[in-house]
Amino acid sequence: MCISTNIIKSKYEKSEDIKKRVKSLKKVLEGKKITIIGHDNIDVDATLSAILMSKVLTFLGIENEFCILEKVKEDDTYDIIMEVFNIDMKKFEKVSESSERYLLLLDHYETIHEGKVIACIDHHPNQAQKEYDFIYSRNSSATAFLIYKIMKEVNFPIGVEEAKMIILAMAVDTAAFRSSKAIPEEVIKAQNLAKEFCLDYDSLEKVAFCLTPIEKLTIEEIISNGQKWYVYNGIKVGSAYVQLYDLPEKEIINNWLEKLFEKRKETKSGLLVFIIFDMKNSITYEYHFTKENIEKFVKKGILSRGKDIMPLIEKQFLNKYL
Repeated sequence: MCISTNIIKSKYEKSEDIKKRVKSLKKVLEGKKITIIGHDNIDVDATLSAILMSKVLTFLGIENEFCILEKVKEDDTYDIIMEVFNIDMKKFEKVSESSERYLLLLDHYETIHEGKVIACIDHHPNQAQKEYDFIYSRNSSATAFLIYKIMKEVNFPIGVEEAKMIILAMAVDTAAFRSSKAIPEEVIKAQNLAKEFCLDYDSLEKVAFCLTPIEKLTIEEIISNGQKWYVYNGIKVGSAYVQLYDLPEKEIINNWLEKLFEKRKETKSGLLVFIIFDMKNSITYEYHFTKENIEKFVKKGILSRGKDIMPLIEKQFLNKYL
């Protein structure tokens, strides 16, 4: 398997780079049936990026399917996609494994699911070694924006629905463009896209605030909200988060922390990270759970889990065990 050189860490791209990348993508995917998957605990960006990518591959004559390889939860992601697009995510549910699948990973770079990973498109550059035939990874507001760049290059006929998907995925993944993950040049493109297709940009922003409905969730659902798992230098690491406008009482948060401390042990994780985004006051609370203790970090602004928080932790693990 060849090691791709298509990793771009800069937010700026030249048109000739995109042309080469699309040409390489076609070469890798042609003649195969491609299974497109987002990460487990799938979110709005991963879901909409997969739907968009499936449309692109169909347009290019490449056989494909978008599958969610776990039970679909009726959570805030499900509600948003149903409300805005009238799409029931359960139609993509396919809880089965097959080593015969050719996998295209979107919005993540590794998977626990069976199949041969031949391509990866992700907006979280990292230091992990990935030996896939095609990789398109660079800092961006959302994976959907990278799909948008591909759509433009292949002359895909973008319509109202596709434009809305691109904008909403970007807005949700950047906390309505308030997160440090939001790239100003891309935000301008989203605004221009809304104008081009006469979309209500402000209403999409409001939907994208995406507050976690903790009053409707169990403690286990709260501490697993947006759960992602990583392997850093051979060590299992997990992260989850909640986005809140008003923080609950201290006693409630302490109950969460106690459960998280137990969860780290149950999941045999080297580190468990839990993040509380205080949208009202623009503060990020970060809790680290290890075998020994719980550490709390308070940071100004709405940080990005994929851009600011987890890459720093990954680097610490690499440096610690070198």
